Amino acid sequence: MGHDAGSRLPVLQMRLLGRTGLKLAEIGFGAWAIGGGSTGQSTPSDEASSLDALQRAFELGVNFVDTADSYGNGRSEELVGQAVKVSPRRVHIATKVGRINRDAQDFSAAHIKSACDRSLERLGVTIIDLYQLHNPPREVIESNEVWDALRELKDKTKIAHYGISVGNPEEGVLAIQKGDVDAVQVVYNLLDRDAADVLFGVAESKSVGIIARMPLATGLLTGQFSSGHRFADDDRRRKSYSAEKLDAAVERAEKFRFLSHGTGRTMAQAAIRFCLAHPAVSVVVPGIKTPYQAIEDIEAAGAPELTPAELQRIREI
Repeated sequence: MGHDAGSRLPVLQMRLLGRTGLKLAEIGFGAWAIGGGSTGQSTPSDEASSLDALQRAFELGVNFVDTADSYGNGRSEELVGQAVKVSPRRVHIATKVGRINRDAQDFSAAHIKSACDRSLERLGVTIIDLYQLHNPPREVIESNEVWDALRELKDKTKIAHYGISVGNPEEGVLAIQKGDVDAVQVVYNLLDRDAADVLFGVAESKSVGIIARMPLATGLLTGQFSSGHRFADDDRRRKSYSAEKLDAAVERAEKFRFLSHGTGRTMAQAAIRFCLAHPAVSVVVPGIKTPYQAIEDIEAAGAPELTPAELQRIREI
């Protein structure tokens, strides 16, 4: 699909986020990258591109942005706030709390309440649509303190709904049982399909929304990497992938190349369509940094749906 014809871009289908009543376009905007990494040291040109990407996404029908207070030390929230203010449509904002940076966390009630006030200020809104615990450890999910703090913020109308972003699907199930969450954000993609087996059925039975993150598996499912690829020293993904692990992941991703051969979809669009094929998924949030990425990802909404035969072949891989 070409990137020059805005008029040919597809209409995004709307899906309910569980029992919240929020109607979200099926593809959202993952705003980690626009924060400028963990330091927030992005250049003015980066920020201009980020704002352009947000603006383009909103113009094309995206009405949901997922960010966090730790993305760029609050810079991602500030940029989202700037873009939402001038958006032609109402945009629902989800943000997260509890992770200070890669190595530090604070899920105390006092921190959650004070961090919420700071997020409201950066985002320039009076209420946050969805406030999520940011990958808390299991003992935090099992405690009452965090859930009491979130209920208090809801009672004070600082947040409309609350949820959780989890490290694994089992923690999502626990959060539904313990915290009565409205939404669970979880990794779900062609390379990591555990959530469908462990979490999605429980979520559907309780009318809990599912936000599918990392649909492109940190870029591995875009088709741009080949065996022998190495991430740059300053690339955050380098810490997660040893040379052997990266080669193995690229090899696995290659097995799904058939989804883009003569199908009218790019590999990235096929990966997003896979996530959207599951009825439990409310919204998919690919990480977006540039207007080009925004357009390609949103074009997935108009790409052909995966066929039953393709889905069966995926299950067999």
